Amino acid sequence: MENNKRVLVIDDEAHIRRVIELKFKNQGYQVITATNGEEGLDLIKSEQPDVVITDIMMPKLDGKALCERANELKEERPFLTIVMTCRISPTEKDWIGHLTDTVFVEKPFSLQTILKCVDQYFGNQ
Repeated sequence: MENNKRVLVIDDEAHIRRVIELKFKNQGYQVITATNGEEGLDLIKSEQPDVVITDIMMPKLDGKALCERANELKEERPFLTIVMTCRISPTEKDWIGHLTDTVFVEKPFSLQTILKCVDQYFGNQ
């Protein structure tokens, strides 16, 4: 099942990037990866992914700052952002609800949950 949708995975942990990358490639998505928020933001601008999956705790540019900057880009070109983290209280994630097309998934995460978010965004269910 091949499609033209691109997924950008941003996480400083190689094994997490790899697991998500393999799952999405097996579902026919094109996958790009980044090791930190700064690199991820550059790839959002240059590669124009349809989905961005990002951690919050990252070097160079944390996930919150990345999401806030990426949100400005969504005015010209919408895309889904999935924010993942394990250490966050309900009040610390309030900012996510103020961003366009942005959802929160708690770590440890289910790959099926992430795929379901993406499928729903693209209207595949």
